[in-house]
Amino acid sequence: MAKKSDIKICRYRQCKHTTKDIDITCDEYVVKKNMYYHKDCYRAKVSGEWKDEQTKADLQLIKNLWLEHISKTVVYSQLFKMLNDLIARGIESDYLVFVMNYIIKHKMNLNYPAGFKYFVDKQEIKDAYTKKKLIATNYSKDSFVVVEKENTTPKFSVNKKPNGFQNIIKND
Repeated sequence: MAKKSDIKICRYRQCKHTTKDIDITCDEYVVKKNMYYHKDCYRAKVSGEWKDEQTKADLQLIKNLWLEHISKTVVYSQLFKMLNDLIARGIESDYLVFVMNYIIKHKMNLNYPAGFKYFVDKQEIKDAYTKKKLIATNYSKDSFVVVEKENTTPKFSVNKKPNGFQNIIKND
C-alpha cells in the first residue's frame, strides 16, 4: 500500500488510464514544472495526439494569419500555448480561426498572444459566428413558409325555410 504522499495526479486532461492516480513508487511517470504525468500521457501531450488533423491545420492557419497581419516577431511557444489552452477548454478550432479573421477584418487591437483569449469571449464575435453558422446551414427566418395542404375548415349548409305568406299557403 502506497503512502498518500507517493500518489500524484496525472495532469493530462485526456488521461487514458482508469484513474489519474500515479503511484510514484512503482508507475512510470514524467515530472514537468511540478506537474506529474503518466509516461505515455506525457508523450501523447507533447506529440499533440489529442488534436485531429483539422485542428492542427487550423492552428497553423492562425499562426500564419498572426505573422501576416499582427506581428512577425510573435513568440511561437506563447501563441501555441494560448491556443492549446483554449482548445483544451473545449473551444473548437474553427471558431478560433473565425475569431482571428474577425479581428483582422475589423482592425481590432491585438498585440500579444495572451490577449487573444479576450476576443474569444467577446459577445459581438460569438453572435457573428452564430450568424455565420446559421447562414452556412441555409437557415434564415424566411425559410419557414406556411403551406396549406387542403382546406380544413368545416363545411356545412343551412336549408332556408320560406318565411311569410308563402309558408302559410304551402302547408307542408
